[in-house]
Amino acid sequence: MNVSSNPADLLPRARIRLAALELLGTQGFDKTTIRQVASRAGVSPGLVIHHFGSKKRLRDAVDDGVLEVLQSDKATIIAGAAMGRVGDYLADFPELWPTLTYVIRVLREGGPAADRMFDRMVELTEVMVDELGDQLSLRLGADRHAMITMLVTFSLGVAVLGDSVARHLGGTSLADPQVMARYSLASTEMLTHGIFADDGYLTRLRAAFTTKEKDDDDGRDRDP
Repeated sequence: MNVSSNPADLLPRARIRLAALELLGTQGFDKTTIRQVASRAGVSPGLVIHHFGSKKRLRDAVDDGVLEVLQSDKATIIAGAAMGRVGDYLADFPELWPTLTYVIRVLREGGPAADRMFDRMVELTEVMVDELGDQLSLRLGADRHAMITMLVTFSLGVAVLGDSVARHLGGTSLADPQVMARYSLASTEMLTHGIFADDGYLTRLRAAFTTKEKDDDDGRDRDP
């Protein structure tokens, strides 16, 4: 999905998918109709069905396109866990806002579509960490999958709660320059240096979970 292209220059299938991205992102799956997508894309409803078969399959195609866009700049997405470069990137390419709007809408609506989007974001991030982890000096600890999952959660959480975050940081949108600077610096500093002065709490937490697991194992061993 080349969201930077002029829609008039796109082939019908690409125009349909771009129209669906915009409508699904602004009004959701239930309120979006094939006829609306066709009208925005400048094609007939029959052509939408010809290319995609159903509204659900069209949404699946939009999901695929969104992941293609996110994968196109791997370093930006990895850094996006702290949302450090995403704002600058969107300022340079404002046509990517519909993609972010779509992702936020899917996650807010919940259900299988949100689960699928989150799962694919985690999978994509794992691939990008494999490719760029050394370049970006990432330290993921013993439970790599759990840390990557939390990395995605923090990144998407900022996007989903964007208006509330912006309000607390002195603006109305994540795109506001003063908001961008404050949350980029604060989140990157938190991920770089942490907020605990030492590893005392982490050590106690690990010990507590280790003891609980041992007690659980002992209990199962005693069961008749």
